[in-house]
Amino acid sequence: MNPNCARCGKIVYPTEKVNCLDKFWHKACFHCETCKMTLNMKNYKGYEKKPYCNAHYPKQSFTMVADTPENLRLKQQSELQKMTLWVALPRPG
Repeated sequence: MNPNCARCGKIVYPTEKVNCLDKFWHKACFHCETCKMTLNMKNYKGYEKKPYCNAHYPKQSFTMVADTPENLRLKQQSELQKMTLWVALPRPG
Protein backbone atom coordinates (compact mmCIF):
# COMPACT_ATOMS: atom_id res chain seq x y z
CA MET A 1 0.00 0.00 0.00
CA ASN A 2 1.32 3.44 -0.94
CA PRO A 3 1.29 6.31 1.58
CA ASN A 4 -0.43 9.67 1.14
CA CYS A 5 1.51 12.88 0.52
CA ALA A 6 1.98 15.11 3.56
CA ARG A 7 1.25 18.20 1.42
CA CYS A 8 -1.59 17.32 -0.96
CA GLY A 9 -2.96 14.13 0.59
CA LYS A 10 -2.89 12.16 -2.66
CA ILE A 11 -1.21 8.75 -3.03
CA VAL A 12 2.58 8.85 -3.43
CA TYR A 13 3.93 6.19 -5.77
CA PRO A 14 7.50 4.90 -5.34
CA THR A 15 8.89 6.69 -8.42
CA GLU A 16 7.89 10.12 -7.09
CA LYS A 17 8.35 9.54 -3.36
CA VAL A 18 10.43 11.68 -1.00
CA ASN A 19 10.68 10.30 2.53
CA CYS A 20 11.70 13.13 4.80
CA LEU A 21 10.75 14.71 8.16
CA ASP A 22 9.00 11.45 9.10
CA LYS A 23 6.53 11.95 6.23
CA PHE A 24 6.12 11.06 2.57
CA TRP A 25 5.89 13.70 -0.15
CA HIS A 26 5.60 13.93 -3.93
CA LYS A 27 8.82 15.44 -5.29
CA ALA A 28 6.86 18.50 -6.47
CA CYS A 29 5.09 18.82 -3.10
CA PHE A 30 8.34 18.87 -1.16
CA HIS A 31 8.79 22.65 -1.24
CA CYS A 32 9.48 25.54 1.11
CA GLU A 33 6.55 26.46 3.34
CA THR A 34 7.15 30.15 2.66
CA CYS A 35 8.33 30.69 -0.92
CA LYS A 36 7.27 27.34 -2.48
CA MET A 37 10.74 26.71 -3.92
CA THR A 38 11.10 23.01 -4.75
CA LEU A 39 13.49 21.36 -2.33
CA ASN A 40 15.50 18.15 -2.28
CA MET A 41 17.33 16.11 0.34
CA LYS A 42 20.45 18.27 0.01
CA ASN A 43 19.00 21.76 0.34
CA TYR A 44 16.05 21.55 2.74
CA LYS A 45 15.96 22.52 6.40
CA GLY A 46 13.31 21.02 8.62
CA TYR A 47 11.52 22.96 11.34
CA GLU A 48 8.59 21.48 13.28
CA LYS A 49 8.32 18.70 10.65
CA LYS A 50 7.93 21.21 7.80
CA PRO A 51 10.44 21.87 4.99
CA TYR A 52 12.03 25.29 4.44
CA CYS A 53 14.71 26.67 2.16
CA ASN A 54 17.78 28.20 3.76
CA ALA A 55 16.48 31.77 3.29
CA HIS A 56 13.13 31.12 4.99
CA TYR A 57 14.21 28.76 7.76
CA PRO A 58 12.69 30.20 10.96
CA LYS A 59 15.29 31.85 13.14
CA GLN A 60 15.46 30.93 16.80
CA SER A 61 14.94 33.90 19.07
CA PHE A 62 15.55 33.56 22.75
CA THR A 63 13.37 35.55 25.11
CA MET A 64 14.95 34.71 28.44
CA VAL A 65 18.43 35.22 29.82
CA ALA A 66 19.73 32.24 31.73
CA ASP A 67 20.40 32.77 35.43
CA THR A 68 24.06 31.88 35.29
CA PRO A 69 26.27 33.02 38.18
CA GLU A 70 27.81 35.69 35.95
CA ASN A 71 24.41 37.02 34.80
CA LEU A 72 23.14 37.10 38.39
CA ARG A 73 26.26 39.02 39.44
CA LEU A 74 25.77 41.54 36.61
CA LYS A 75 22.11 41.97 37.50
CA GLN A 76 22.97 42.59 41.15
CA GLN A 77 25.72 45.04 40.18
CA SER A 78 23.29 46.91 37.91
CA GLU A 79 20.73 47.18 40.73
CA LEU A 80 23.42 48.52 43.11
CA GLN A 81 24.46 51.14 40.55
CA LYS A 82 20.84 52.28 40.16
CA MET A 83 20.47 52.62 43.94
CA THR A 84 23.77 54.51 44.24
CA LEU A 85 22.77 56.88 41.44
CA TRP A 86 19.35 57.48 43.00
CA VAL A 87 20.87 58.32 46.40
CA ALA A 88 23.54 60.59 44.90
CA LEU A 89 21.17 62.72 42.79
CA PRO A 90 20.48 66.22 44.15
CA ARG A 91 16.92 66.79 45.28
CA PRO A 92 14.98 69.81 44.00
CA GLY A 93 13.68 72.32 46.51
